[in-house]
Amino acid sequence: MTITRRDFVHGAALAALPGAAAAQDADPSLATGLQGQTEADNAVAHAWRDRPGRWDDQAAELDADEPDLLVVGAGISGLAGAWWFREHAGRPVTMRLLDAAGEVGGHARRNTFISRSGRTLIGYAGSQSLDSPSLFSPASKALLRGVGVDLARFEQGAFDHDWHRRHGLDGHALHFGAAGWGPARTVFRGDGEAPSDWLARTPLRPQARQALARLLDEGSRHDPLPGVRTRAARAAVLARWTYAEFLRRGWGADDEALRWHRGATRGYFGVGSDATSALDAWALGLPGFQALDLGERPFTANSPSGRQLRLGQDDYVHHFPDGNAGVVRALLRSLLPQALPGAEGMDGLVDAALRHARLDEPGQPLRISLRSTVVGLRHLGPPEWAERVEVRYVDAAGRLHAVRARQVLLACWHRVVARLCDELPAAQRRALDDQVKVPLVYANVLLSNWRAWKAAGVSSLHPVDGFWDDVALDFPVRLGRQRPPESADEPILLHLGKVVVPGGGAPAREQSAAGRKALLEWDFGRFEHEIVTLLGEALGPHGFDATRDVEAITVNRWPHGYAYEYMRPWDPFWPSGPLPCEIARRGWGRVAIANSDAGAYAYANGAIDQAARAVQELLPRARLPAWQRFPGPAMG
Repeated sequence: MTITRRDFVHGAALAALPGAAAAQDADPSLATGLQGQTEADNAVAHAWRDRPGRWDDQAAELDADEPDLLVVGAGISGLAGAWWFREHAGRPVTMRLLDAAGEVGGHARRNTFISRSGRTLIGYAGSQSLDSPSLFSPASKALLRGVGVDLARFEQGAFDHDWHRRHGLDGHALHFGAAGWGPARTVFRGDGEAPSDWLARTPLRPQARQALARLLDEGSRHDPLPGVRTRAARAAVLARWTYAEFLRRGWGADDEALRWHRGATRGYFGVGSDATSALDAWALGLPGFQALDLGERPFTANSPSGRQLRLGQDDYVHHFPDGNAGVVRALLRSLLPQALPGAEGMDGLVDAALRHARLDEPGQPLRISLRSTVVGLRHLGPPEWAERVEVRYVDAAGRLHAVRARQVLLACWHRVVARLCDELPAAQRRALDDQVKVPLVYANVLLSNWRAWKAAGVSSLHPVDGFWDDVALDFPVRLGRQRPPESADEPILLHLGKVVVPGGGAPAREQSAAGRKALLEWDFGRFEHEIVTLLGEALGPHGFDATRDVEAITVNRWPHGYAYEYMRPWDPFWPSGPLPCEIARRGWGRVAIANSDAGAYAYANGAIDQAARAVQELLPRARLPAWQRFPGPAMG
């Protein structure tokens, strides 16, 4: 059975958790309600944004340590940078990482739940999986191997390929919510059922049903680009048109028919069909291209994710129970083993308790200082001659500190780098500001049972133009003490995802900025309402009762989420260049720049590659493995 990422993308607690209040101080992953990038994480940065010179003239307490390397950002890229530096410095080194968040890992975090049954369940709060590892660079493969991430383990038993079939959960459910479609309706379609048959059960008007039936006919020979004869010419048109424009102009889709695919592209490209190129929609496998003879390989105008969709051959199974927080833990195990005792092998990475108090102990070769927001950077002298760099940061108590280091790795967002100092040329600051993060939400719901899902015969719901983009029971992974349940009476995690952009055909960066503003205005009650309403409408007829079945909800808001990827039709410079990220990531003096923004590529291996590149700049005599030098996988 072939498993793709598409199978998953499309496919405050309601009740107090026993013992959670006592354990929460030791393990922040147990917190429910609104999590992710919290107001506490952002408070200092937002105060600095609103008053840029706020701390410029204040006296700072000088820290006693003077590390060989200071890293700003303790996400995957920052931790990978520390690992690369230690491995290739050629001598024992001291390092310190500063991060504004209260947890290590950046977007790669876990949510932990303790069910009423007493069972502990772990889910992913952010960065999801290692996607298409056969396409990874030598650098990414070397780091994963070096920190003990065994990719073969996922392929050879950790991922339970047969779980959905074994439990009769391989059906397909399309949900039309009452808020957008009138009376709520869930349509179940069978394998091999003709689109015209199941479309007849939807609330769509006859004209929209007819247009979609024609579009979804895999044997259709309708040519949506008449007169465009060559493969290259067709690809050029598809790169200029959005998918919505293609459906309207090429297939005669009306507004109601367009709603069908409005959110289908958001999970991959960070925008809906109104702003995703038709060429990238083809790469994703969306319908409408049957008669165009586009071949199998990507085109140069495909976005990085579009190229990856066409080039990737791996099953989408390389997933820790906590997502890429498992990679974070592997890096911590290598860098700070005393903080993760008992983390032997892949199973130990999942089960070992992280000792947060051991992250920032004075005197150890590596320290990770959380709730430490960097607000300034300067070389102590001309950058080309200086021997030290001074970084100013505000700690959890609001005190201003300065720390001096021999070298600095900036593994934070590009828009933060642009504001840290006045040593950068204007052109580089503009290039840094080009990165507008894509806002998203990942919610995890602890269900006491999944009887309603089994009765319905599905493991996921596809909301048609609804609030959520994807709704699915968690990945069936067996690592450590985490196991997929074998009885529908056992607890399970449900994952819901949403990329928060308004649509309407605006440029992608503008949609991200507007979406971030909207996301920050939504409280927990809004998400709770959307979750409970959806599950009640879709699964209530199959026995679902939210009061009985929902034990807890954690909503992970990531207003600064995915790195922005270059894409047509919004970025005419793609892919020929010059690319803003190549200008933005230029190091200077004793400072280098990492983070996935530096590669304009929103994947964990992209963050690792940019760390390798940045450390190579800091250690020019070292010989690090090759990293991917261009956004996304090489065309080959």
